[in-house]
Amino acid sequence: MADYYEKRQYERYDYTTSVHLYRYENPEQYTPAVLGNYSSGGLYLETDNELEVGQQVYVKIENHDPAAGNFETYDQYTGYVRWSSELGTSQPGGQYGYGIEYSEAVTY
Repeated sequence: MADYYEKRQYERYDYTTSVHLYRYENPEQYTPAVLGNYSSGGLYLETDNELEVGQQVYVKIENHDPAAGNFETYDQYTGYVRWSSELGTSQPGGQYGYGIEYSEAVTY
């Protein structure tokens, strides 16, 4: 039986940074979140804010540094919540983990 990670379409890259998470319907208000990893298909983040699967969001890098390369090539990403996981309250990034699928293709 193949390991779950072997079935992924894109290679994941661990990368931790602070981001601002915006609900697409309310672009004036953000919640802090922590990015955990990214790929050409999407990203994983943790936050205290509860989101719904299918909800459109955008993620803006808090201290964007284009010279850092890789994930920070772009200062923000738009996508949809594809899955969620309740983590509990002891997690450093927040109590919910989310898989965000980009709404437009991203190449690294």
